Amino acid sequence: MLITLSFISTIWNIVIFLVVLGLVICIHELGHFFFAKRAGILCHEFSFGMGPRLWSKKFGETVFSIRAIPFGGFVSMSGEEIEADIIKVGQKIRLGFDSSNEVNRIVINSSNTNYQDFLEVKVEEFDLFSVEGNRLYINEYTVKRNAMYVTDKGHIQIAPKDRSFAYKTKWQRFITAFGGPLMNFILAFVVYLIIAFSIGVPNTASTEIGEVNESMPAHEIIEIGDRIVSINGIPVTSWSGETNSVSSELAKLADDYVFVVERNGTEMELPAINPQFIFYGLGFALDADADGLYIESALYIDTLLESGDQIISIDGIEMNSYADLILFANSNLEGSTEEEPTEISVERDGEIILISYVAYGEDVLDAMGYEVFYSRVGISGTTKFSFFGSFDSAWSSFSAAGLTIFKTIGLMFSSNQVGVSDLSGFVGIFSMTSQAAANGFISLLAWIGLLSVNLGIVNLLPIPALDGGRIVFLGYEAITKKKPNQKVENLLHTVMFFLLMGLLVFITYNDILRLFGLK
Repeated sequence: MLITLSFISTIWNIVIFLVVLGLVICIHELGHFFFAKRAGILCHEFSFGMGPRLWSKKFGETVFSIRAIPFGGFVSMSGEEIEADIIKVGQKIRLGFDSSNEVNRIVINSSNTNYQDFLEVKVEEFDLFSVEGNRLYINEYTVKRNAMYVTDKGHIQIAPKDRSFAYKTKWQRFITAFGGPLMNFILAFVVYLIIAFSIGVPNTASTEIGEVNESMPAHEIIEIGDRIVSINGIPVTSWSGETNSVSSELAKLADDYVFVVERNGTEMELPAINPQFIFYGLGFALDADADGLYIESALYIDTLLESGDQIISIDGIEMNSYADLILFANSNLEGSTEEEPTEISVERDGEIILISYVAYGEDVLDAMGYEVFYSRVGISGTTKFSFFGSFDSAWSSFSAAGLTIFKTIGLMFSSNQVGVSDLSGFVGIFSMTSQAAANGFISLLAWIGLLSVNLGIVNLLPIPALDGGRIVFLGYEAITKKKPNQKVENLLHTVMFFLLMGLLVFITYNDILRLFGLK
């Protein structure tokens, strides 16, 4: 029964992962596709996934397909690469005609038995690329502008210059390249807006309790609806603010917090609450109910710390109290490295165990949106519906997500604690998607927003093979007034594409090692 439940849970997580990944990828490619069609660019294929086709259907000019590897996708546009002539002078081909006696099919292999009733000709001259207004032809026969090449593998529409990406204006090419990331940004903002409309915006002027976390120390002491009057003797008049607010008083680290609340019209002093201390810099959260320094949960996926471990010492320094841990954390804001890791001694089942790992420093934690350490009791304030406030909240969430990603990218070049091996690929995204889904629909929506912003920003990096690389070449053209050598540009895109694929394989390998606790 347990195996069956575990199997169903795994399948469900895979389905959610594919839906989430499919959404952010398809929205991205839809952005390219929409602006390409607006510019009149011929789009041969809109694909979700890579590798062999599993399903395809043609709508209008474009083949929509699903491919075997459900990671990535693409829009195949005419003129993104140098297109060699499919037919050549002297070649034998067969021509199919429509009712107006214009060529609508060009059979490349004249020996194809399916088209032996078509007219066989030897190509003497042709023009299949002229812009709108000019006649397209093969020998003396007029060719329709939407005629199809017929190959042994399928059909592909001819692409006159005016339908090609390479011959569109700089603005049309820019907005087509930028359209993918733009749609990711729009998706993220809409998701954050839905969240804000769903849960409301913080009612910062009130000190009323809106939620009490059942797994936190305040559970069964503070109740929803209580109005906080004071904390540790200091009156509070709002939820947030620099002084005399719930957030400012809880930011003062203390061994316990004494709340005076108004409940059902009566003021009462509640029993002292021991906060839970979260040491993100050291990678663990302490058990607030335990008599001693016991770990409730490990915060890094690549440490061997376990719930219930009692902390004895860190880097040879004995730890006896919260104050000792706070002092150590404040004295080691730079964290540690693989060459000089943090060593924590814990007691587990009566045995002393020494565990080594890399503890993140202040700069890394800041990029992740965390502090080195803080305490929490597990309460939150009330929310209220605000139409315009929801837009402001969505923009704040969107900006925070983008800033986090930029900081993380910056750390790749400035920190010795973060490297390529710390990046997450599809396996890592699957793990994080599963975790977000387990925390509820709102958590999953927030993860979709972050993932969508991430995809948009990464694709705008000025690297060949990415959208940002194409935009860089457009910038070069705008400044120099000359188009870059298309052979050189395509070579750079191709080489970088294979390098990125190699990087993805390396990242996936590390993801798998982390998943099984081998790294």
